[in-house]
Amino acid sequence: MKNYGDVDVLVDAQVPLPELKPKQVLIKQRAVAIDPYDVGLRAGIKGREKEPPLIAGSSAAGEIVKLGSKVTEFQLGQRVAASPHLRTYAEYVAVGQSQLALIPQNVTYQQAAACALGVQTAYQIVYDSLKLVESDRVLIHGGAGSVGFAAIQFVRQHKVADIYTTASGLGADFLRNFDNQLHVIDYRREDFSKSVPKMDKIIDTVGGESLKKSLSVLKKDGNLISTVSDNTDPRVKFFFLKSNGKKLEAVLKQVATGNFYVKIAETAPFNVINLRKFHQAKHVVGKLILNFEEKNDMF
Repeated sequence: MKNYGDVDVLVDAQVPLPELKPKQVLIKQRAVAIDPYDVGLRAGIKGREKEPPLIAGSSAAGEIVKLGSKVTEFQLGQRVAASPHLRTYAEYVAVGQSQLALIPQNVTYQQAAACALGVQTAYQIVYDSLKLVESDRVLIHGGAGSVGFAAIQFVRQHKVADIYTTASGLGADFLRNFDNQLHVIDYRREDFSKSVPKMDKIIDTVGGESLKKSLSVLKKDGNLISTVSDNTDPRVKFFFLKSNGKKLEAVLKQVATGNFYVKIAETAPFNVINLRKFHQAKHVVGKLILNFEEKNDMF
């Protein structure tokens, strides 16, 4: 990525193999997901702590081809996934062992890449931060998005009283078909703040006006977790993923056992044309995945 801006800033480049730190492994990439964070980073509206040129991308799924000198938990040839910060739009990625998750045998690289960032985020929010009880009413904004759809599934596992979500168009239709007990609100046709009861817990993946309106339907002792916006209201907590291999591994085990559904919208070969195309995609239901071709190399 040569600069921040439109998709034309995404370009092909030949770069040296990453140099491993003692507790890192080198992953030969098999699949990478296109996440909203990556799109926001490229546009210059998220994560501008490092100036271009840089390698973007936040999900890794592939096999270990080299070990750092102090790696103790993994072996050459193992199938792993992770969500490192940056540098995954590349054939090889260096990742710290604490971020790595083993991919179960019956889980594909594509499924693992799809789970690395958004699904892991939802898992940590629901299982570590939200403190759900069975009497809770929960509102999840952006239910057809990566974090939102995963959050719906994880919240459902807690057997809460009711789950409400916002979506539109094909996304709303998909959610109604996926979970017929889910209260789906088409935000283009209906103001959720005028139609839902008071909520115990809210997950906000949208921000802006949705966050403001959410506070009006949140109980006085309720909690709101936002992935996109901070707020001075004491009921609001901003969440930013701290990548954790054990948490991601727990997610992938759910995929393997059929307890979690991964929705993949489209796959394509990894190249700059497809990368630009997927960065421009709008209102997609499911993850967009780029596959790395298998070829002979130095490992």
